[in-house]
Amino acid sequence: MRVIIVQAEKDSAQTLHDLFVQRGDLVDISLISGDIGRLFDENRYDLAVVDIHLPEDVLFQLLKTLRENHTDTKVIITNKYPDLERELDVKDYGIDVILRAPFNKVWLEKTLARFEEIDAAMQEKQAALPKVGMPIQLKIIFPFLMLALLLAVGAGYLISRVTLESIEDRFVNNLIEIGRLTTSWIVEEENRRLETLRALAYTEGVVEAIQARDAEELRELLVGEAVNRGEEAIEILDTQGMVLVSVRHRPGGGREEYDYSKGDATFADLEFVQRVLNQQTDDRGNKYGGLVRGAWGDYFYVVGPIYDDEEQLVGAILVGRSVSTLAEETRKALLGEEDIFAHITIYDISGQPMATTFLQQNELLVENNLAAEILARQVQESRLRPLHISNVDYREIIGVWEVRGGYDLGLIGASLAENFLVNPSQITQIQIFILAALGFLLIIAIGYILARRITTPLSEVVTAASQVSQGNWDTTVEVSGNDELAFLGFAFNYMVSNLQEGEIYRDLLGRSVTPQVRDQLRQGLSSGELKLEGQNMIATVIITDIRSFTTVSENQTPTTILSWLNQYYGELVPIIASHDGVTHEFTGDSLMAFFGILPTSLSPSESAYQACRAAVDMIRVIDVMNTRRQKSGEPPLITGIGVNTG
Repeated sequence: MRVIIVQAEKDSAQTLHDLFVQRGDLVDISLISGDIGRLFDENRYDLAVVDIHLPEDVLFQLLKTLRENHTDTKVIITNKYPDLERELDVKDYGIDVILRAPFNKVWLEKTLARFEEIDAAMQEKQAALPKVGMPIQLKIIFPFLMLALLLAVGAGYLISRVTLESIEDRFVNNLIEIGRLTTSWIVEEENRRLETLRALAYTEGVVEAIQARDAEELRELLVGEAVNRGEEAIEILDTQGMVLVSVRHRPGGGREEYDYSKGDATFADLEFVQRVLNQQTDDRGNKYGGLVRGAWGDYFYVVGPIYDDEEQLVGAILVGRSVSTLAEETRKALLGEEDIFAHITIYDISGQPMATTFLQQNELLVENNLAAEILARQVQESRLRPLHISNVDYREIIGVWEVRGGYDLGLIGASLAENFLVNPSQITQIQIFILAALGFLLIIAIGYILARRITTPLSEVVTAASQVSQGNWDTTVEVSGNDELAFLGFAFNYMVSNLQEGEIYRDLLGRSVTPQVRDQLRQGLSSGELKLEGQNMIATVIITDIRSFTTVSENQTPTTILSWLNQYYGELVPIIASHDGVTHEFTGDSLMAFFGILPTSLSPSESAYQACRAAVDMIRVIDVMNTRRQKSGEPPLITGIGVNTG
C-alpha cells in the first residue's frame, strides 16, 4: 500500500513508519508542518494514519478533506491515551478504525483487518436493502409511454400489412412447404429404385446368369430395364460383394448410351451392402439404401438380395442414381407441380455440398456445429439459414436425408430467393417511420419532464438515505416549496438528526449494557452532566471461569460447546444485571463484570456487597444447573468466581 503517516510526535511517527515498512508498504511521514491537504492533492494514498491528538482545527480539516475529496483513501486514527470525546467527534466523519497504543505488529494487523470486517458488513447491509423494481419515474411516464406505444403499434401495423408481416409468414410457410415436398420427392425416388430392383430381381434368367457368372448375359438382361426405366446405374454383385456386371449411363450421353464393367470390389466393404449379403432384415424388410462416393461420382443406391428357387442367396442387386441428378429432378418436380423457383442442394453428413442446382457452391458449406444440431433435432424441426449466392439473398431450409431403416445419408436443403418478398416503396417506409418516431419522442419527452419535476426531490431523499445507511450522519436534503415532497424532506432531516443522536448512544454503550444503565447514560448525556473524559474510581470486578473446560470440551463438537455456553451465560448474565452489575466481556468460558460504576456510582463497600450477593446467587444457579446436567448425562460446569475491589 501507499501509506501517509500524520502524527503530532516524531517517536510515534517513526514507530508506525517502521511497522509499515516491515509489511512492504511505501510510507510517507508528515509531522503537521505546512499544508497537509496539499500532500493528498499531489499523491494518491491507499491509507492515512492520523493522530487523534493533532490540533483540533488541523485534525478536523484533514478529515473533512479526506472524506470529501479522497474517498478511496482509508483512514486509521491513532490514540496514545484515552480521549473519548475526541473519538466520538472523529466518528462523525465516518471513521471507525482506531489503533490504540502500544503500537506493535500484532495490533496493527488486527486494526487493518477491521477494514475487511467493515467492508463485509457494508456489503451485507447494502444487500439487505430492497432493490428498486419499478422506479416511480417510470410509473409516471407509463401512461405517456402507452400512448406512444399505441401510436407506434398503429404505424407498425400499417407497415407490416403493406410489407413484412403477412408476406414474411407466407414466405416462411412456402419455404417449409418446399422442404416438405423435397423430402417427399426424395422418398419417391427411393421407391422408384425399389420398383426397378424388384423387377430386375424377378427377371427370368437373372439368377441363372449370376450362378454362371455370365456377365454378358446379365448385361443383355439388364440394359433393357435400365433404358426403359431411365436408371443411371445397375450393379450385380456375387455373394462376396464383387461386381459381376455394372451398367452405368454415360455422362452426357444419349438415353441408350451405357458403359459396362465388371470385377469392381468397391461395394464389398460398404455397410449397407454387407447387411444384404449377411441376409439381415429390419422392420421394413431386407432392402437398404446407401450413398456411394466412387470414381464414377456420388450415387445413391438401393440394394436388395437375389435368391434362387430354394431361397438361397446368390447375389445382390443395386439400383442407383447420381446425387446431381436427384437434385436436378427434385427441382424440376417442384417447378412443375408448384411453380416454385427453388434451388436444391444435397450435402454429405458433415455438411459438405455434393450436388446443387446453384451455378456455384462456394457459399453453401454447412458448419459442423449446425450440421450436428440438424442431425440431433431432426425429429423436432428443420433449420432455416440465410445464404448469399451470386449477389442474391436466399433463405434455405435444411433437413436430414434419411433412407430405409432410418439411416442418415446426409442433409438436403431447399433455397428460395428473398426477392420473392414484396418490397414496398422506400420513401413510404421512411415517411411512416419519421412520423411514428416524432410522435413517440414528443409524448415521451412530455412525460419525462413531468416525471422529473416530481421524482428529482425523491431521488435526492433516496441518495441521502443510502448515505445514512453507510454511516454518513451529516447527510441532509435541500428543502424547497410547501407540498408533500417538501414535508418529506423536513421529516427526513429530522429523522437523521435523531438517528445521529442514537448512534452516539450506541457507540458509547455497546451491546452488553442493561437498559437501566443505558437510560442513565442517555439522561446524563442529554443534561450535560456525563463526564466523557477518563476517570479514576474505586469499584468491584467479578470474573468467572469454568474449570478444566478445555479438557471437557476436547471431545465435543463445536455446536455442542456453543449450546452449553449459551445456556451457561443465559443463566448468569441476568443475575449480574439484577444486582446493578454491568457485563463487560466474554472470553471463551470466562466472564467479566463490574459493579459500582453504572448506572450510578456506589461506595466501595456497597459495590463489593452487590458483587458478593451476585456471586452467591450465581453459585446457587450453577449448582442447580449442574444437577440438571448430570441427570441428562452432561458433564458439570464447575465454576470459579473471583471478586476484587480496587
